Amino acid sequence: MKAFNRILTFGLFLVLPLVANAQEAENSFFDETGDVAAITNLPTSISLEERKPIEYNNPRADDVLWQRVVYRIIDLREKMNYPLYFPEEASDNRQSLFTTIFRLFEEDKVRAYKYLDNKEIFTEEHRVDFDEFVKSYDILLTVKTDSITGDTLSAEIDESNIPNREIVKYYAKEVWYFDKHNSVFTVRLIALCPIWYKEDYELGLQKFPLFWVPYDDMRPYLAQQEALISDKNNGARETMDDLFIKRRFGSYIFKESSIMNRNILQYNNTAEEMHKEQERIKTFIINFEQDLWEY
Repeated sequence: MKAFNRILTFGLFLVLPLVANAQEAENSFFDETGDVAAITNLPTSISLEERKPIEYNNPRADDVLWQRVVYRIIDLREKMNYPLYFPEEASDNRQSLFTTIFRLFEEDKVRAYKYLDNKEIFTEEHRVDFDEFVKSYDILLTVKTDSITGDTLSAEIDESNIPNREIVKYYAKEVWYFDKHNSVFTVRLIALCPIWYKEDYELGLQKFPLFWVPYDDMRPYLAQQEALISDKNNGARETMDDLFIKRRFGSYIFKESSIMNRNILQYNNTAEEMHKEQERIKTFIINFEQDLWEY
């Protein structure tokens, strides 16, 4: 029996290093030649493709005791919003928010609706066709032809031709509401509208709100799109959906729902008056929440 135990112990000493080496090879950044393997980031237990957006707790219409629709401008030139703007060219599993939206629109994975002044109509008759959008804004196509027959094989849009560098602002439509059933006061992002600031040689810098995209359409894909939020810690990666759901973006109010349906600029003459109106709207929402729990 003692001889058997000695043989078993000796066998384990031989096997354990082999198992450790196999695990090390499986998780290594390098192959057996010492070259960088196919992975470009630290392997984790959940891949990007397996990530799912956090589920909403959708309230019943009868349970929404109070709600207020607010429109914001998200300026990507603010440092807090850099994760939505950079990188200008896709790299390391990351790409800009507009590149993501553009590719989803191109692949017919999200719906886009016409931008109309002072109203949003998300119906089929107001949907934007991708090919018409590309043509109307003169976005260049890279045409591939057969070298022998000259026939067109495909027409693609290179990343360099996507105008993500000129998309420096977004309109955001959101609704603040109180759910009496769950006793929750929260906010829901409804839609985003990218704004293209395009330089014209004759007219100068022109502003073009492109289209509205319902945020819920994008959530499954934004939950799989990483955003680097810190230069000091490359491990601090969240998804773009996390940034919006956790309100980790900078913005300012330019309109609220009202009977006259006017934006702040239409009834305020100076920058100071506009700022006071923005603060009034923000304070009203904050105070409403505080008053809910006041004894």
